[in-house]
Amino acid sequence: MKKVVVNVVPIITILLVVLYTVLAKNYPESVKNYIGYQPYVILTDSMEPVIPTGSVVLVKNLKENEEPQKGDIITFNVDRLGKEAVFTHYYRGTEVQEDGSVRYLTEAALADRYDDYVSHREDIIGTYVFHIPYVGKYVLFLKSPFALIELGIIMFIMIIYEVLWSKFDKEERKAQEEAEQSEEPKSICSN
Repeated sequence: MKKVVVNVVPIITILLVVLYTVLAKNYPESVKNYIGYQPYVILTDSMEPVIPTGSVVLVKNLKENEEPQKGDIITFNVDRLGKEAVFTHYYRGTEVQEDGSVRYLTEAALADRYDDYVSHREDIIGTYVFHIPYVGKYVLFLKSPFALIELGIIMFIMIIYEVLWSKFDKEERKAQEEAEQSEEPKSICSN
């Protein structure tokens, strides 16, 4: 029984991660609103040594009426060279700009100045909860186009292995039982 649990738990875990990845990719708003937390992969070293590159961070979504606290690590959207990107940096405060809008000041872990990106409240996704170092590499793999094919092949191999192993295990036990029966001592009667 223990052997079955040891073999089944990784398969179920992989399936749940794949299911979450597929749902999050196809229905991001529904998943975000229902769960209230989102994972992100840290792609750069801007938060080293606090959060290593390749880590997965779990971010608690901020509701509209919530504000981050100074010193919180936040995840936010930025316009990076015309493309939208997601960053995770320290929140350091706010400043009112000339046009009256409020800019949220963010900063990398070891930086000595604020980020150049202009971030507003609507850009903030949420606050950092915790991270799992280096797991992001596997998450990125799961998001790759060939991941499902490769995972399917691995699961197929695992199933075949389990079927063959159980067959050989049964045959080995049967042969062992037959050997034990043939080795049983026969009683000798002497008169």
